[in-house]
Amino acid sequence: MSEKTLVIGAGMAGIMAARTLHDANYDVTVLEARDRLGGRTHTDSSLGNTVDLGAAWIHGPDGNPLTPLAEQLGVGMGYTDFLNESGTAVQAYTADGTPINMAEYTRGQLLANAAFIKAKASILYQPPDNPQSLKDWLEHGLPQPETMTAAETMGFDYWSRIRTEYSDASDWDLINWTMMSGHYAKLPGGDMLLHGGGYKVLIDQLVEGLDVRMETAVSHITTTPEQVHIQTNRGEFSANRVILTLPLGVLKSGQIQFEPPLPTAKQQAIQRIGFGNYEKLALRFDKFYWPREQQRFNYLSDGEPSLFNAWLNTGHYTGTPIIVAYHAGRRARAINQWSDEKLLEGALTVMQRLFGDEFGPIPAPEAYVRTHWQSDPLANGSYSFDQVGQQPTDRRTLAESINQQLFFAGEATHPHFYATVHGAYETGVRAAREVIGIR
Repeated sequence: MSEKTLVIGAGMAGIMAARTLHDANYDVTVLEARDRLGGRTHTDSSLGNTVDLGAAWIHGPDGNPLTPLAEQLGVGMGYTDFLNESGTAVQAYTADGTPINMAEYTRGQLLANAAFIKAKASILYQPPDNPQSLKDWLEHGLPQPETMTAAETMGFDYWSRIRTEYSDASDWDLINWTMMSGHYAKLPGGDMLLHGGGYKVLIDQLVEGLDVRMETAVSHITTTPEQVHIQTNRGEFSANRVILTLPLGVLKSGQIQFEPPLPTAKQQAIQRIGFGNYEKLALRFDKFYWPREQQRFNYLSDGEPSLFNAWLNTGHYTGTPIIVAYHAGRRARAINQWSDEKLLEGALTVMQRLFGDEFGPIPAPEAYVRTHWQSDPLANGSYSFDQVGQQPTDRRTLAESINQQLFFAGEATHPHFYATVHGAYETGVRAAREVIGIR
């Protein structure tokens, strides 16, 4: 093809858009502002084994386009859920570090899950006139059993609120519970953590043979009837078609200027769709100071959810003593402002409460790495969620092309698989096929 296509962004959506066009013999170049590939997938190897600091899971391996690719490349996929492989519940602890009665805790989770399933079915059958936030629904709409033990109540609350806040990377008063229940779809098979190379292995395979210009940051996009002109820190690029795969947080920030401006409906959709915050702290120790066989740990308080209440034991899968604390929503925004010293102190204090009785004093980690997705100007957050005030058509509006010149992809443009890597993958393919379909 003599026509030129530019793809902005070398995350999964951008790479798949370029891959699809390249394989169809299109002239395509990818512009990436970072000095690395992957966008919001970022596999770090500084701790002696790989840790994905961005997206880390394949959410639902059955029917997922990423699954055969990971299998082909020999990337490990470890089952992670709120049950261990043996079927036992992931251990949870109270605020003082006391192990919770897991039989009762699990019963509380099951009660909450049953209530969620019933409510979702009702919403799908008869959507309410006034969409609710998760907070409103939990406080006024969720049927909660009258008598529950303390452990059952903690399990019920964790499943109904905290788990959803983490999956949406947001806060319960911002999450549009009604829309989330009716639109988000999850593939079957559970959540599979990538290890043994992480998402980087997949990205490196998919990008092979593509023309990618690294450290090329876009500042202006000007559309004329003949071409689209892209102004960057490395000069101007021009093309007949441009596929934008920018994170929603970057579009919200306005740091890229469009001439003419984006249509009003698209600008409104950009602002209405939520964009959440999710931060990680990965710690490597000289040995395991926590139960190696447990994949996750939950640290719960009686009142408002505490900091450091969610932990992932990546060492369960890799054998390297690395444990990851993660925060979402307002908790992520809070720790994003902390110094490294304060963050480490908080993490070690909680670890001592959880594991000190069994493993003794918890020393400082040998090494650590933390994320700053919220303050990263090339992300401005982690991934999209359904926000209070969002309209049912907003994601489709965001995905619509403009004059068959500007095309849009990225997880936030997927109507059902948003906030996932396979959602980003599919939108990249979709946008490329839109370009191919023009001729």
